[in-house]
Amino acid sequence: MVSFDPSILQCPVTKERLTYADEKTTFAYLTKHFHERQKAENIHDGFVNASESYFYPVIDDIILLLPAYALFIGNGKDHRGRMAFDKERVFQYYNQVGYEVKNDRKIYEDSPKWVDFRDVASKYVRNSFTKAQKYLPASGKYLLDIASGPIGLEEYLSLSDSFEYRICADISVNALIQAKFNLGTQKGIFLCADITNIPLQDNSCDAVLCQHTLYHIPKNEQKTAVNEMYRVTKAGGNTTIVYSLFYRSWFMNITLFPIQLYRIARHFAGKAYVRLFNSKPRLYFYPHSLRWFKRNFAFTHAVEIFCWRSTNKYFLNLYIHKWLFGQKLLEWLRKSEDKHPGFWGRVGEYPVIRIRKGTRDERQVTMSK
Repeated sequence: MVSFDPSILQCPVTKERLTYADEKTTFAYLTKHFHERQKAENIHDGFVNASESYFYPVIDDIILLLPAYALFIGNGKDHRGRMAFDKERVFQYYNQVGYEVKNDRKIYEDSPKWVDFRDVASKYVRNSFTKAQKYLPASGKYLLDIASGPIGLEEYLSLSDSFEYRICADISVNALIQAKFNLGTQKGIFLCADITNIPLQDNSCDAVLCQHTLYHIPKNEQKTAVNEMYRVTKAGGNTTIVYSLFYRSWFMNITLFPIQLYRIARHFAGKAYVRLFNSKPRLYFYPHSLRWFKRNFAFTHAVEIFCWRSTNKYFLNLYIHKWLFGQKLLEWLRKSEDKHPGFWGRVGEYPVIRIRKGTRDERQVTMSK
């Protein structure tokens, strides 16, 4: 049973609006097009596009709007394409990654690789988890959390407190199962979807939040992903992207010089390895420069750069210790990041990229200048 307005959804293949199919209608579709009905015995409802060519199942309140999960119920040619090699790496990785419980919530089991959970760094790190709140609208109906993951941190959960619905969209069904558990009583809409082909209507979301995901998208598809996030954002809303500069971060390159050289060498060796050998899924990574954001979009005038966090875990592990006045150093760094967010966003590890979407009149004025 759908508890939200389904008119915000669109078919990722044909771009048509989707219509809800109840249990009776779903049964009719499946028995007509699939002789072995038992293969779909867990499917009780779903969504169908206007031309009745694709059926998208709903399983445990998760709407499977990834073309790979759609059932072709039309006549003629199935127009779905195949995933690119690097995108499939990400798809396979997040469908195989495990989860662990921390503070009564489920998080990725590989989170300790990227997050410093030590007490000495806790206040500084947790502060960064709340940074996106500054760049979201004060309130709204729909917050699209694209590539939401399991939302396993309390600070991440609170980002949608002022919105009526949090739309959790992720390429991994497993991640959405955990997100549904972690979201608890908050109103959630759960979509298995692709960030480069968001199955939502134009101008349907008051805000879009994308944290630590865009750089895992193949480099030639990141522009498409940004354009998609901008497309579904309402006029007057904004898209907030937490990005990583990796080897483009001057602060990390200077303070971690030999470590950065090792990381860069390992990064490019890993890219070659996964193409040469049939190894277990590895996470794709490519960081564009901030200049790329300023030069490749029609809305570059609306792009702003701030700081999410200037340091990575390698820096924290190397320099931040209780016996080395670690907490005082991080307190100074936190205050500096808050005072000079533009500077630290450009030289640090993790910038926040905010893209404001003006009204139609505002955009026409800007383009005429």
